[in-house]
Amino acid sequence: MLPDLPPNYIPHQVLAEQHLTFRWDDWKASEDFQHDASALLEATAGITPRGRIALTIGLYEWVIWRLRFASTDPAPFQIAEAAWCATVDRRYMAHYEFDRHAWIGPVRGPLWCAMTWLVPAVLLSDDSPEELESGLSYLTKLAHHVVDDQAALDAWTSVTLGRFRRLYPATPDGPFDDLFGERQEERRGPLLPREILDPSFSFEPDMTNQLIDEFLRTVDFNANPFLKSPELLVAEGFSGVPYRLQPS
Repeated sequence: MLPDLPPNYIPHQVLAEQHLTFRWDDWKASEDFQHDASALLEATAGITPRGRIALTIGLYEWVIWRLRFASTDPAPFQIAEAAWCATVDRRYMAHYEFDRHAWIGPVRGPLWCAMTWLVPAVLLSDDSPEELESGLSYLTKLAHHVVDDQAALDAWTSVTLGRFRRLYPATPDGPFDDLFGERQEERRGPLLPREILDPSFSFEPDMTNQLIDEFLRTVDFNANPFLKSPELLVAEGFSGVPYRLQPS
């Protein structure tokens, strides 16, 4: 099932655009990208990994909502829901790779690219930081390629980056920190809710736990094939109650 309500931060004019004005060739799509992502990568270098992941998901959502009018496939939106769960704990989300040949054309092609670059950025970047760098860079360029109102996208990015830099500055790891990978969730930085991406939402950090728990309680894991069931999570060693915010 497709979601009815888009994120508040995606403007109406982006959602209302029902013409594909961008060039698309499935076999060389990125060659047509014009946007330079280097400034954004530099600007995000000083924020937490979890903050960079959240921004990557936000850029992904700009892409999938821009194309919602032309696609009835729920998978891109299910991936978004699973990715937000994975910002709380990456074990919630199941790793998945999509068949390239089932996702071609000027609508499904960009959606395939978006999902293909988002999933490893969310799930694999703790051990492979280059996956997050690649996902953030690619989805920045892809969003600028498919979204007509680039001024609105840039304005949102600027405000959101300012909020991240203020609230979630990165803390560099020491050379001997977490040698055995036992504190990966902690090393991602403080938890943050989806509302951090909404400039119209008067967010304060002390709202975090309530907002995240409210979100997790709305998740229908039975309807999302990219989310693990509570039974599977417990079998894999998940402690606490799945799809509830765990006590700190």
